[in-house]
Amino acid sequence: MTAEFGPYIQMRKLAQQMAIQYQKDTGLALQPLLAHFMDEVEVNVASDRFDHSGFMERIRAPLELDAEVTLDDRRKEFLKGVADALQKRIQSEADAVTLPSS
Repeated sequence: MTAEFGPYIQMRKLAQQMAIQYQKDTGLALQPLLAHFMDEVEVNVASDRFDHSGFMERIRAPLELDAEVTLDDRRKEFLKGVADALQKRIQSEADAVTLPSS
């Protein structure tokens, strides 16, 4: 799949759709929704060998920008939460690579 149409495009669209649902439904809790999104990320990461950190960064960076410019507080909260969760996951991937084997 080319970089232009990579699976991260679908993941960004999913995050945007989930952000809209979170924005509209004030009964939705943030953490379970974030956990669901991150489960989807993990399915993609586990399904193939590729640059996992790059994949997650291609999702994270645009969503972080979207969070900065959106006017709705709930939507901003969700998008920022996704970007933060992805950053933590990227960091854990980097830490796993740099840890010495025992």
